[in-house]
Amino acid sequence: MTPTPRSFSAEAIALAAAGARLGLPEDRQEMLGAFLGEMYGLIDRLDDVPLGETPPATAFDARWEV
Repeated sequence: MTPTPRSFSAEAIALAAAGARLGLPEDRQEMLGAFLGEMYGLIDRLDDVPLGETPPATAFDARWEV
């Protein structure tokens, strides 16, 4: 399955940054949108990895036992 390219406009990035109360200069919004599009493209490629009979990990125990 080929992932559908995603695009994030500068306006969408500005709204997300404002919602997160982050000051993001206008000159960085378009650059961040391009980066996010590429990042989501890489994440979408994970759908192509055949897992076979691999069961999902449902628990994680972070205790360090020596």
